[in-house]
Amino acid sequence: MKRYVCVLLVLLPCSAVQSKEYDFNQAYAHLLRVDNTLSASRRETAVYGFRKRSAQGLRYPSLGVKGNFSKISDPITIDLNGIRAAVQPLYPSGVTLPDFALDVQDEKFFKAQAYASLPIYTGGKITAAVSAASAEYGAAEAKREAVENNLLVELAAKYFGLLLAEQTVQVRRTFLDNARQNAEDGAKMFRAGTISHVEKMAVDVQLAQAKRDYNTAVNNAATAQTLLDSLLAEPEPVRVRTRLFVLPQEQVPSLALLQQNAQAKNPVLTLLANKTVLSAAQEKKERAEFLPSVYLFASRELYTNDLTILEPDYAYGVGFAWNLFEGGQSYYKTKAAQEQTHSLELLKAQQLTDITTGIEYHYQKMQNARETYDALQQELEFTESFYNARRLGFKAGTATSLEVNMALSQWLKTRLDSLKAQYEFVTSLAAVLNLSGQPELFAGYLQGV
Repeated sequence: MKRYVCVLLVLLPCSAVQSKEYDFNQAYAHLLRVDNTLSASRRETAVYGFRKRSAQGLRYPSLGVKGNFSKISDPITIDLNGIRAAVQPLYPSGVTLPDFALDVQDEKFFKAQAYASLPIYTGGKITAAVSAASAEYGAAEAKREAVENNLLVELAAKYFGLLLAEQTVQVRRTFLDNARQNAEDGAKMFRAGTISHVEKMAVDVQLAQAKRDYNTAVNNAATAQTLLDSLLAEPEPVRVRTRLFVLPQEQVPSLALLQQNAQAKNPVLTLLANKTVLSAAQEKKERAEFLPSVYLFASRELYTNDLTILEPDYAYGVGFAWNLFEGGQSYYKTKAAQEQTHSLELLKAQQLTDITTGIEYHYQKMQNARETYDALQQELEFTESFYNARRLGFKAGTATSLEVNMALSQWLKTRLDSLKAQYEFVTSLAAVLNLSGQPELFAGYLQGV
């Protein structure tokens, strides 16, 4: 049997092009830098981070200054000269009362004031607002983590998909070379009269099919290359360095442990948990609308020249506000928040069921892939020897072309099945770790590959 071709003919036209080579961890790190969806999610997380910090400011005093220059239609004057005229006769002659008119406000005046207020009781509005902002940030962070984890699964499918496609081309090329050699041997034997025309046709048909399957494999490899290049936003073809692999049973966490970890670490469940907290905070905020708000306040006039006799230089005290009726808005908003909380609890329970089932599904796929791969290892060597024996028998006239074709087809099937089993194992492992909220473990499994 000829050795596998180490360099794919399909990649030869790209040899003059500068290309990048990534192992899987390097490709993943690069993807986390260039993926626009993840970048947008990071920006969204930053938005809610600033909103969270903004909500903390509700606990602090509010300080400010304000001023205005005004012009009114007429000066404001307190005129009591009517009273003066009434009481003037009561005084001895020669005693003249002063003018009883007092200018209170000129027609043009300027005022400037510093003020401060501090809420001391809001019925829980501030606590609810802070809790809601924190929950929104937690939900955004969980969403970002989910996007990041899903990229691991997508990259695993496309990175190892390209590797699978390339190795499939190698296997198909070797199959094609052997089919061509069998066809050439069959033609010689037919001309020598040692085999019939039907037997020659059998090896010719297999050669034609081998050419067609090889061309399909080349096209599939080109498609897989395009998909990976697009995912990594690389203008030139990316070369993959990490090999397909299968881990022994003892190196993979148990199904029960993976499902248990998912309850605490899966970002989708964390997202729903934060949304539930947010809904509860909104309910608390609406309930607080039924209660009064109490606050401290203080003010100081910064420009006193235009103050009237009725206006103090400073003032401080305690105030309150209580909305007694608003058409039932807060009541129905409270009911809506309660329903939203119940809805999220049901959704979280369903998501937990789906995630647990998904972990079990991919775990079983991983188990099946390992068992298939292990079973094929001895079969790979057997089909190699079996094909060589059939081929020698065919050249010696003791085996038919159909027997050679069958042996070569078995050789091909075991190798393709082995590659497929490795691909199924790797992608299922990535999916299991993603669902359990532990994608970081994937990098560790690649250390020995």
